[in-house]
Amino acid sequence: MADIIIEKNLPVPMRDGVVLRADLYRQSRSARYPVLLERTPYGKTFPRMVLDTVHVLNAVEAGYAVVIQDCRGRFASEGEFVPFLCDINDGYDTVEWCAGQSWSNGRVGMFGTSYVGATQLLAAIAAPPHLSAICPVVSAADFHNGWIYEGGAFRLAFVAAWAAQFLAVPHLDHLPLSPEQRERERQNLLDSVERLRRTVSHMPLAELPLFKLEGLAPYFYDWLAHPDDGEYWQRVNIMAHHDRVRAPALHMGGWYDLFVAGALHNFAGMRKHAATERARAGQRLLFGPWVHGSLQSQLSPIGERDYGWRSLVPLSETKLGWFDHWLRDIDNWVVSEAPVRVYVMNKGWRHEREWPLEGTQWTRYYLHSGGRANSLSGDGRLSPDPPPSQPPDVFLYNPLNPVPSIGAGGIYDQRSVEARSDVLVYSTPPLTEALEVTGPVTVALYASSSAPDTDFTAKLVDVAPNGYAANLCDGLLRARYRDSWEHAELMHPGEVYQFTIDLNGTGNVFLPGHQIRLEISSSNFPKFDRNPNTGEPAAMARSTRPAVQSVFHDSQHASHVVLPVIPRGDR
Repeated sequence: MADIIIEKNLPVPMRDGVVLRADLYRQSRSARYPVLLERTPYGKTFPRMVLDTVHVLNAVEAGYAVVIQDCRGRFASEGEFVPFLCDINDGYDTVEWCAGQSWSNGRVGMFGTSYVGATQLLAAIAAPPHLSAICPVVSAADFHNGWIYEGGAFRLAFVAAWAAQFLAVPHLDHLPLSPEQRERERQNLLDSVERLRRTVSHMPLAELPLFKLEGLAPYFYDWLAHPDDGEYWQRVNIMAHHDRVRAPALHMGGWYDLFVAGALHNFAGMRKHAATERARAGQRLLFGPWVHGSLQSQLSPIGERDYGWRSLVPLSETKLGWFDHWLRDIDNWVVSEAPVRVYVMNKGWRHEREWPLEGTQWTRYYLHSGGRANSLSGDGRLSPDPPPSQPPDVFLYNPLNPVPSIGAGGIYDQRSVEARSDVLVYSTPPLTEALEVTGPVTVALYASSSAPDTDFTAKLVDVAPNGYAANLCDGLLRARYRDSWEHAELMHPGEVYQFTIDLNGTGNVFLPGHQIRLEISSSNFPKFDRNPNTGEPAAMARSTRPAVQSVFHDSQHASHVVLPVIPRGDR
């Protein structure tokens, strides 16, 4: 290992005069190096950085200067932290600062995971001239629909835990509190998140006393006050600004990650719309059977299933190879391998040219029943044949008894959920041959409600011969957003509407003897907040009411799921 020079808390001035602070790692005081930059809100010396520190040491030994910076308003950096928004200009200014230093050769790459991936993407849409490449791991493409909200519903379990544990708790150190007060408030925050996971009683959500200390996490309540898309969110929407990006990007994501759609949408969008041919041709996608955190920890279990070491990638070597190509002009796997590397569960790795995959057969599987598809013991069926005249399936959605989230962090058996009468279950007969489904999944649902607003959920499931029901992907649509994310419109109770539910996607081979299953319901709590069914914005509602939901599947209302089937010759 080469001797490493470490300089702590270097001042990095921003355009508005605020000073951010960064640590610098390099070998020699006289040489110039390509720079790898990480911008983090979690503390540049926080224990969670240990794994990335190993990558830092590898990078320095390989001939890079590494800069790790605290985001604005976090830890050693000045200013006010405004998630997402503050990282556009600050990212630009920091990249250009790195490029102009005496130890820099002017070529800068950015790396990091989750929000640290977001800081890269937000800098990339600002297009700093010296940003040569980025490598965002498990991050998002739309911070409204895909991070804070999804399908119009607030991502309650994740957002509350993230804002409390990773943003608010560390911020307590900066408040004028005694050690005893600080520990008490820290425990209150963590206890509040745990209670929130277990209870449905607190209303309205916008008055949740989670961040009761002034200035602790005011943006949490700001997010709740902006459920509609629009200018507030469009400023930081990566998908809306793909045409500004000038940097090649290696997008990494997982089938069971918090932000499944992020890497998929960013790869496809930048490959088509990025500002330069270099950037368009330089997009790469690496996607596997991972949950949030499993890729960087090199642990393979995803819930109750383990795909073993073959499903993992050497993260440090992969990152360094990426930057070696774009910052040091080394021809390696970036040149020789196909742009898309996707792990298909029950099959293995695929090396492809496009996402979605070339030759995908978009195949409809229709809902069928005699009007009694409620629960596993019902008569719901899933078939490629369009339905004839059939009665609708009806269930009662009570916000005070929501369907629990099972499998938000991996694969878990769904049969306890499927035993409920407010979950409609549609299954194919056991398959006679393997069927690969790899790509985006959507549901077209024809339904009505007795309420002016409600939610409809959908989940794709792989059922083994022993009955184990493994969740593959799921989604939700808040009815008021059926036509527009920006302009909410209530329903007329009893009127039939078409709802398009985005399940993000999967990569899975349904083996012979397995069944394809689709669940339909109206809640998935606490992954998503509950719709109160009153027509009020969910975060403002002080009361709830039950709703009678009707799901139609007949010749005029052929509800179905669209599966990305890969032809047999390509399996």
